[in-house]
Amino acid sequence: MYIENEVSVFDFVLALSEAVDLASPELSNHHKKVAYIAYHIAREMRLSDEMEKDIALAALVHDIGAFSLAERLRIKGAVIDDVEIAGHAELGYKLLKDFSLLKAEAALIRYHHALWSGKNKEIPVGAYVLHLADRLAVQYDESADILEQVPAVMEKMEKQKKLFHPEAWAALLRLSKLEYFWIEAWRHPDEKLLPERIRRNKGVLNMEVMRGFAKVFAQVIDFRSRFTATHSSGVAAVARELSALEGFSAHECDMMEVAGFLHDLGKLAVPNDVLEKNGKLDHVEFSIMRKHTYYTYTILRRIKGMENIAGWAAFHHERMDGNGYPFHVKGERMHKLSRTMAVADVFTAITEDRPYRQGMDKEQTMKVLTSMVENGGLDGGIVNIVQENFDPINKTRHDKQQAALAAYEAVYQPDKG
Repeated sequence: MYIENEVSVFDFVLALSEAVDLASPELSNHHKKVAYIAYHIAREMRLSDEMEKDIALAALVHDIGAFSLAERLRIKGAVIDDVEIAGHAELGYKLLKDFSLLKAEAALIRYHHALWSGKNKEIPVGAYVLHLADRLAVQYDESADILEQVPAVMEKMEKQKKLFHPEAWAALLRLSKLEYFWIEAWRHPDEKLLPERIRRNKGVLNMEVMRGFAKVFAQVIDFRSRFTATHSSGVAAVARELSALEGFSAHECDMMEVAGFLHDLGKLAVPNDVLEKNGKLDHVEFSIMRKHTYYTYTILRRIKGMENIAGWAAFHHERMDGNGYPFHVKGERMHKLSRTMAVADVFTAITEDRPYRQGMDKEQTMKVLTSMVENGGLDGGIVNIVQENFDPINKTRHDKQQAALAAYEAVYQPDKG
């Protein structure tokens, strides 16, 4: 049996933060920096422990709605916020608002580009704290000495102070006199700089909540590209069906569904032009693509309680003959659920419709899967299970992907009223 430990909300949020930063190496660790700065401003303002916690967690994923590097760089360069820039904040809110444990964080993310006017009482003070921290985090040059930059940075911020909540600005002025604050914010902040009560006080995820959180991950992964808008939901559904047919426990089937939602987490590091290429990848593009499963593995391995499903999720491009990537693990050394995920990924990829082609029918699908078994790619026993149960498996995939498509459209459609 593979019974997982309880998984903390903070660890899951931190993993999502690191995954989103994969999409923008130029803004590496931006979320952690903003979390550190925002937490210290909130503490200096003497906000409640609960508000400090919500602000720190929201900061870790505040740009979750910015799906491309170009958009994040545009946000970084913005001095005065506009409708286009603030759009990613609304998307971030829509992604998180229905997830019960992060409702407060979703509201902060929604308004984290709101400018202070003193008139809008609906905007929570934490959103203004987040806005100030976000602006400060992009003002200094990481390649230069931080303490030398403080006067110039604060002078630049002073010119914008009317945009910020007065109490938050006053708190930052007090913090700006403390060298340690700048040193810790300047070097790549470690999450351990946040207090234990924030890192461990947000509770643990039961299976139902973990599945909901994994769906949020899947949306962040898939919604970057119209070509893959429902792929992870399809893989999760097929992986769950196959593991049940193989006789695994209900708990293991649940965890396989979670692993399916997360299997392409590392694709956040792959540029959209590679993801959306209609045709064979060239050598350079394939080199980039081969990294994604490694990133999936390393991020998930850091979440205490997710160690087993890290392998189930990340080994889907390994092969039975050991010629897969990134670890070149042979079939007999892989857990059966890792081999199952490989079949689920291929099955979903070739049966789902894409903007540039229709999905394959049963005959075409089985021809591809059987060929991959013969070539040393997939587990023949698992492919036989697909053959015997093709119609119900494919119906489940289709239904789950249709539901995911509706969620995709709901996120991108403007609210009515």
